[in-house]
Amino acid sequence: MTTSNGSSLRPFPKGVYTPLTTPFTQDEEVDYNALVKQVIRLAKAKMGIVLLGTNGEAIHLSDAERQKVTKVSREALDKEGFNEVPILVGTGAGSAKETIKLCVEAKEVGADAAIVIHPGYFAFAMGKNRQAVKDYFISVLDKSPLPVMIYNFPGAASGIDLDSDILIELSEHPNCMGAKLTCAGIGKGTRLAAHTQSKEYLSRHAPFHVFPGFSDYMLPAAVSGHTGVITGTGNLMPKLMVKLWDTSVEAIKTGDLEKWKEAQRLQLIVSNADWCVVKAGIGGTKYAMDKFVEKGLGGRSRLPIPEASPDIQTMCDSGLAEAMQLEASL
Repeated sequence: MTTSNGSSLRPFPKGVYTPLTTPFTQDEEVDYNALVKQVIRLAKAKMGIVLLGTNGEAIHLSDAERQKVTKVSREALDKEGFNEVPILVGTGAGSAKETIKLCVEAKEVGADAAIVIHPGYFAFAMGKNRQAVKDYFISVLDKSPLPVMIYNFPGAASGIDLDSDILIELSEHPNCMGAKLTCAGIGKGTRLAAHTQSKEYLSRHAPFHVFPGFSDYMLPAAVSGHTGVITGTGNLMPKLMVKLWDTSVEAIKTGDLEKWKEAQRLQLIVSNADWCVVKAGIGGTKYAMDKFVEKGLGGRSRLPIPEASPDIQTMCDSGLAEAMQLEASL
């Protein structure tokens, strides 16, 4: 597949990806300078780039802002020599028609694939209608000019939760390139991985990714066939996340006992940090980025997302200290 300007879409390697937060100034305008700093910081840490997801507050951005976030990020990566780094862009909207439009626009400004969540507004009316849910994704998969990753996040889709049967069925579509499971369903991911990582599947379909949406079970996910992870905690500690993934893969590959012990040690630290970030939310994540990484890198959020309360700030100060100290040593 090629982009509109004739260049090839970049492939997505296995490994760790971060859904970037979108930094806003105090008057709630996108801070593109801070965004570029974070994109390059993560690329230097060998972290994959995901824009405009839940952490990126895509729902709070206009279509023009979405396009500019992607365009500015792509240009920054190319300028700094990261031409081969792909960009996965969130394009979920309230309807299939609008989602497809956002996929088209994302491709025009440099996206290499789209990650799509099911709309949640009408979940009360059709959330339990399995055929309606599948029809939404199939429509997007049929018409998107970009490969599509299915984004299963019940908490952001009014409770709509795709099971492994639906995911396996959708994985057969030639334009489906993966699934992000922000449902903590390791069994679901294991079943999907068993199907999509098999020699038979890969003999007739392009590579397919199975990514948990949390890093607190990265080692178990690697053991059960997942191909990486998309973790918001990577905004804070990208080098530690990459280290955990690489150590886990090496332990599985070699069977070396010391590698297993190191992977377990790193996983415990990451699990504690990941839970702290989950509890802190987007506002807390941005506070921690400003405190531990660089002032202004996190910025503020757009209302109604609140800034971190004093209690959340205190929790982050103590709960992230060990992981951030390790990050600084890498």
